Amino acid sequence: MLTALGTTDDKIIGFEAGANDYLVKPFEFRELLARVRVLVKTADTNAKTANKLVFADLELDLDKKTATRGNSIIDLTAKEFSLLEYFMRNAGRVLSRNDITEKVWDVSFDFGTNVVDVYVNFLRKKIDRGHSKKLIRTKVGFGYIFGD
Repeated sequence: MLTALGTTDDKIIGFEAGANDYLVKPFEFRELLARVRVLVKTADTNAKTANKLVFADLELDLDKKTATRGNSIIDLTAKEFSLLEYFMRNAGRVLSRNDITEKVWDVSFDFGTNVVDVYVNFLRKKIDRGHSKKLIRTKVGFGYIFGD
């Protein structure tokens, strides 16, 4: 924020409203440039790490299209990758088969097959087998839930 309001209360209100920085007028132009450089550097750092989804010891790299759990690389098909990404982005939520077909298969109706169940089974074998903590669970009568 760049403002003429310079009391401590004004600054607190600005930060609580979501400001990353608060600069009171009048200001030195060099100070403004220094603050902008810091914010840009922070944004660059965040952008480099923002393309990974992590849950427990499972990591999904959205740029490289790779998955790892612990120290093991998990070989996924494109559809399995999309399904896992959808699960990870919705961790803790119960996802119905219809939700999954709409978001992962881009189909907005129940086409009467068990394709979702088959792919969830494929994914379970790849990410949960050999691990004591299972990440994909069935919520009987509702669908699937990823995570705790």
